[in-house]
Amino acid sequence: MNAKNDASESLLCGGEDISALVVDLGFSTTKIGHNQEDTPRVFLRSTCGEDVSPDGGSPRGDPSPKLKFPLNLHNPKEHLRIKPLFERNPVDNTTHMNSDVFERILRYGIEGVESKRVFHCSDEVPTPVKLGGLNLKIEEHPILLSEENIHNHRVRAEMTEILFETFNIPAVYFAKKAKLTAFSLGRSNALVIDIGGSSLNVTPVYEGYVLQRNSLQFGVGGDYFDRLIYGMLRKDQVRVVPYYEQGRGGSGGLGSASASCSPSCSFSGATHHPNVHSSYEEEAILDVIRYMKESICKVRVAHQSSANKKSETTSGGLKNGKEVEPTGQTHNGAKNVNAPKWQTGQTEEEEFFELPDGVKIKTDKYRYDIAEELFRAVPSAHNFNGLPEAIVNCIISSDVDIRKELLQAIIVTGGSSLFPGLVDRLYNSLREKECFSQSIKMKILNMTSSVECLYSSWLGGSILASLGTFQQLWVSRAEYDDTGHAIVSDRCF
Repeated sequence: MNAKNDASESLLCGGEDISALVVDLGFSTTKIGHNQEDTPRVFLRSTCGEDVSPDGGSPRGDPSPKLKFPLNLHNPKEHLRIKPLFERNPVDNTTHMNSDVFERILRYGIEGVESKRVFHCSDEVPTPVKLGGLNLKIEEHPILLSEENIHNHRVRAEMTEILFETFNIPAVYFAKKAKLTAFSLGRSNALVIDIGGSSLNVTPVYEGYVLQRNSLQFGVGGDYFDRLIYGMLRKDQVRVVPYYEQGRGGSGGLGSASASCSPSCSFSGATHHPNVHSSYEEEAILDVIRYMKESICKVRVAHQSSANKKSETTSGGLKNGKEVEPTGQTHNGAKNVNAPKWQTGQTEEEEFFELPDGVKIKTDKYRYDIAEELFRAVPSAHNFNGLPEAIVNCIISSDVDIRKELLQAIIVTGGSSLFPGLVDRLYNSLREKECFSQSIKMKILNMTSSVECLYSSWLGGSILASLGTFQQLWVSRAEYDDTGHAIVSDRCF
């Protein structure tokens, strides 16, 4: 007991004075920052580039592959293969972590990299300047990391080993993403719907604990939408090129005729950089698709009569379970300028999206059909039958005594939850379900800004790591040396 107190004494002095770091690891992005702050300071892609030989086989010369990080997908990089932080097995839906990528991202995000060129008008040798990260010594700070809601012992063990044995950090703690998202809104009970880059998760949180047996995960996320758009473009014979091909070969015309390709074309569409690896080109093309998705895609909301709208919004009150002003504001306090024009009595204007090569395509086909995948069955995504149905199944599988509390604290988060109209459509769809009593007041909690949707789990980690009552939960290096991974499993739940 004394050894434990001695090992933790430097960490627990006053609680609030601890300079802990919060690391939110995702399939698409990684967020890093200090506790007690409301936004992360470092925002990185969760992918590295692996230097490979021209034939795509073993690395050139050096038997150990060299990782390039960070990547700028607007510039072509030859003989560089994309290596993600996490990879999901489509057969059993298990997650594998590339340890070398984890180490590279963490070192860059916290310590930064030394600048190769320092201009200094003096005979003295200047201190190297570090760029890109927090410019901190990683071994001096305890780290709180977010992890998937469905426990993965192997990934957690790999992270713990690297943090203690490679980086020699003083303490660590792991927390489930849904738990942190609930904490970000000051809730210990919530139903968290996280639509992230790789998957859609419906997770109940009760008294700060993630109910893993009732959690649902489906392969419908940002990557799924990106590839769906790309498949539709290919079907329309529209050739998409990366940003580094900008200005090459495009006629700037409308439609698909000026950029046609065979329907069977693959990601290997750029011909000006033959030495660019196919995985790098694929990632660069998906980056274009991702920007297109974020720019034009919306959720189709069912038309309501003006009488219903007036009765719902008269003198403020509640609209769709959320407090609103009678000025027609959305759940986040901003005016609903993204509402479909046919819903407001206006005609839908024809819109275009310009690809990097100058070709303009009509967006009416993609505007509402993409987000509609959240409300229809996708058998290939582990029997996904739509988001409302997934929420109903999750609620019904939970204990009857907590269902009311979960329905009164529904949180929608994640980068792919930013489709305009999603919250309103989801609320209306859930209200149509007859399995819930009309006496239960269902509520979707407000996210005051899109930043909270993107950083909710990181923000929850920042709040948690700042609490004085939390400091006794840190797993110190001395405790890890004595008991190994068992102490992490016992304390991080």
